[in-house]
Amino acid sequence: MSSPVRAADYAAGPALAAPEGGVACSIGQPFWVPTGPTAETLPWPSVYYGHFSGGRPYVDAFGRTIVDWRDEHVCFPTSAQCRAWVKASYRTHHQPEGYRGCLLLR
Repeated sequence: MSSPVRAADYAAGPALAAPEGGVACSIGQPFWVPTGPTAETLPWPSVYYGHFSGGRPYVDAFGRTIVDWRDEHVCFPTSAQCRAWVKASYRTHHQPEGYRGCLLLR
């Protein structure tokens, strides 16, 4: 188990990996939420839906341990790009562990 980082280190610390080749996307949102790109609107022949959730503890200025929780939804044109993004995201945000995976939409 890795130890929490301090708040002073947090600003410069690792964040979730930028999705190389991917775009933030949505599937099945309520009607009142603005929609993002979906599998129907993306121009790629195949679309892989990547979902990652996970946390990373850090200690704030008052000495409290707080979890930076992320829940990201990104679409990719290839399975390899999706898996690489999930793997990179897991490296920095896995305590506590959440959900992660790639799903072929078309």
